[in-house]
Amino acid sequence: MSKRLLTLFACFFLSALLAGCGFQLRGQGKAGLSPELSVLRVRTIGENVPGNELRREVERALNVQADVRIAPEAENAIPILTLYGEQSNSRVLSYDEDRNVSEFLLRYRVDFDVRDAAGEKMVDRQTIVLQRDYTFDRLNVLAKEREEQELRQQMRQEAVQQIIRRLASWSR
Repeated sequence: MSKRLLTLFACFFLSALLAGCGFQLRGQGKAGLSPELSVLRVRTIGENVPGNELRREVERALNVQADVRIAPEAENAIPILTLYGEQSNSRVLSYDEDRNVSEFLLRYRVDFDVRDAAGEKMVDRQTIVLQRDYTFDRLNVLAKEREEQELRQQMRQEAVQQIIRRLASWSR
C-alpha cells in the first residue's frame, strides 16, 4: 500500500513540477505582437498579386493567432505589412542510372517588411527561404504532381508561421 501511495505522490509531484514551469506546446496560445502592430494593412507586391493566396493566409493567421485587426486599404494612418511576392521554383536534384530524373528540390521564398504610416521602416526587410526535396516517379506522374502542389502549400503555411513569429519577436 505504501509503495502505491509513494508512486501516486511521485506522479503528482512530477506533474505539478511540469505544469509550474510554464511549459507549453508550440502553437498553444496567441502570438504576442507589439501594440504598434495590433492593427495592420497587408499589401502584396510582385507576382500573382490579384487573388493572392499568401496574402489571404497571412491576414487570416494574423487575425486568428495574434488578434491583429486587418484594416482596409482606405485607412492610411496605420502600419503596412508588405509581402514582396512569393517565388517558387524547382530544380533537378538527382538522376537514376538511366538518366531519368529521380529527385527534385523545391524552393520557396518570400520577402516582407513593415513600415509605419509615414513610410519609416519598423521591421526591416526579411527573407524566408524554405526548401523540400521529393522523389519523382515517371510511372506515377499525376500523384507526384499532386505531391508537389501539397509541398508548395505546406511551405507557404510554414512561411506564414515564420512571418508571425518574426513579427512577434520585434519590439521597438
